[in-house]
Amino acid sequence: MILTRSEHIFLGMFDDYHGMEDKIYIRIKYFIKKSKVSYQELGAAVGCSHDTVFAYANGRVAEGHMNISILKRMAEYFGVETYYFCNEYHVFVDTTDVPEYLKKIRKEMKMSQKEFAEATGVSLPSYKKYETGAVRIPEKYYRMITEWKRE
Repeated sequence: MILTRSEHIFLGMFDDYHGMEDKIYIRIKYFIKKSKVSYQELGAAVGCSHDTVFAYANGRVAEGHMNISILKRMAEYFGVETYYFCNEYHVFVDTTDVPEYLKKIRKEMKMSQKEFAEATGVSLPSYKKYETGAVRIPEKYYRMITEWKRE
């Protein structure tokens, strides 16, 4: 059996590593173990509590609820690519003008806010908050809208 680079890195660290390298908490845990840094040390270095680091490294925080700034500071601390500890949702909300993106899609579809919200299964009050930027779009709605748009 030939292993990919990421599979080889995680082999022996976890009983069933297949696909786990895609999980943010696994990558964080790996780098903590590899560098032999404590949760306290990492928390102090990236500007959060050791409890936050522990929760992130042990999968106790849903990826969509992880703080992008903390994840980017962890990447800087460990000397890896800026978005190494992020998923596509984090990169999207960090690099895209989400309100403009939503408006553009909606206008391309020639829909009102109400029609677009209904079509995507998002409540109108919530959608309005996402389109104005008052509230960050949750990961589940981001995925729903991007999946819906592909259809």
